[in-house]
Amino acid sequence: MDKLTIWEVFLFSVPEAAVIISIAFGLGGVKFKPKEILYISLLTGIILYFIRPLVSSYIVNVILYIGVLMILFLVFKVMDFFKGMMSVILSVSIYLIIEYLNVTAIQFLFDIDPVILLKNYVLRFECFLPQLLIAILVSFAIRKYKLYLFTE
Repeated sequence: MDKLTIWEVFLFSVPEAAVIISIAFGLGGVKFKPKEILYISLLTGIILYFIRPLVSSYIVNVILYIGVLMILFLVFKVMDFFKGMMSVILSVSIYLIIEYLNVTAIQFLFDIDPVILLKNYVLRFECFLPQLLIAILVSFAIRKYKLYLFTE
């Protein structure tokens, strides 16, 4: 896959990781911990910054993303392995669905060429914001309505 610049990591990858982690925390029934989410999302963005250029397949990149999050959840002792695995896989899946629907809707509504989207960072960021906001709302809804995967 393409190598991201370091500022792209902080502009796109870290917020994306933060919202995925927030959804995973919610699904796992873990209390919202902004500092922990920030640390894990920064580490995820930085680790994937180095891994991404080595991987040419999107699906392998997603699997590595899940693996990195799982390892960081274990290192930070967020939740046990099984809960973490289920929460991370489901949160990444939810985010990928949101991303797909967002990109499809934007391309349909505004007839934007994906090649232009990759080259124009302002446009790319404007297209990224709706999916980020929707994912934040999903995370909020999971917490508000206690849509946890596990009960104790």
